[in-house]
Amino acid sequence: MTMRVGVLLNPIAGFGGTLAMHGTDLLAADRFADAVAAGRSSRRLVRALETWQARGGAARLVSAPGLLGADALRSAGFDARVDVVEEATGPTTRRDTLAAARRLIADGIDALLFSGGDGTATDIAEAIGLAVPVIGVPSGVKMHSQVFSRSPEAAGRLLAELTAGRAWDETADVLDAAADGSPGVIAALRAARAGEPLQGAKGGSSAPSDAGERRAIAAELLRASGPATTWIIGPGTTAAALADALGVAGTLRGVDVRHPSGAVELDVDEERLLAVVSAAADPRLVLGVVGGQGFLLGRGNHELSPRVLSALGADRVSIVATSSKVATLVPPVLYIDADDGLGGEPAGSRHPLLGYRRVRTGARQTTVLNVVDAAA
Repeated sequence: MTMRVGVLLNPIAGFGGTLAMHGTDLLAADRFADAVAAGRSSRRLVRALETWQARGGAARLVSAPGLLGADALRSAGFDARVDVVEEATGPTTRRDTLAAARRLIADGIDALLFSGGDGTATDIAEAIGLAVPVIGVPSGVKMHSQVFSRSPEAAGRLLAELTAGRAWDETADVLDAAADGSPGVIAALRAARAGEPLQGAKGGSSAPSDAGERRAIAAELLRASGPATTWIIGPGTTAAALADALGVAGTLRGVDVRHPSGAVELDVDEERLLAVVSAAADPRLVLGVVGGQGFLLGRGNHELSPRVLSALGADRVSIVATSSKVATLVPPVLYIDADDGLGGEPAGSRHPLLGYRRVRTGARQTTVLNVVDAAA
């Protein structure tokens, strides 16, 4: 029998990542059309399905209606059957996502492919529980949950294995941000699995030595800097140790700038970062690693786009991670999940940080890790 795969997307997922917005849960109604037009979630869904199709994937696609899936599939040329679900008359909300997911289950799908972020995964878990295996196409801003593939292409390869009967599923945690911004387990879904692993759940550093290592890393960075250094401080606790050493009350989840004058800019967006990098005499970026996942870029730091990195130069980027965080990386590599076209760079461009890079892990301690494209 031909497998029936439900397709559902959050049409505004990922909007505002480069604008220093940390998700779309509280997106103003007058920005909805802009978010849909940006189309990040739909493009990444199509990339996953194109990979699946290129690998000979055979299944019946059963799509949620309109902006929730059918529009994207039709514009990409996929033969999708649209379920009869009441169309929203205005901007879609989580209620529409919940209703569409439940209707897809009632229609008898065998699996669900969805495109969005942690908020979308949370909604789907509420709607369907453990009814069918799911594959998450990473399209949001954070994506801390275990249900996401490492890239749209990885999701497409996993879907090909699933529809060919060569995959299994297991219960996986759905994480979303708590009030303080830290991820916590919200629910669970049945995540499809095959030979290619999914991303892990985001984890923090908890070894007793971590706090000391973070302070030592910050001290080493300051010793190697000068009075003209403009510090660009990425998200995360390891990079935040530098902010503490500089006397900056950073945002932790955002990208902050500390100028040579002592002036500070918090939660800076991509356009402003590009201007800062272009004008600074000695700009330096401190970039942490997402614990448990190994992501360097593409998870919660979209402001650090390829064009910002190209303007900065790879030699001005300090990658930092405690030794315990590095020890948990399986495999021991770092990932970049760049958006379509490498964020405005010419087609076929190589991301400036790909390849073997030195990672500072403590006082006079470094290791070398390979930074790879998550799509490969």
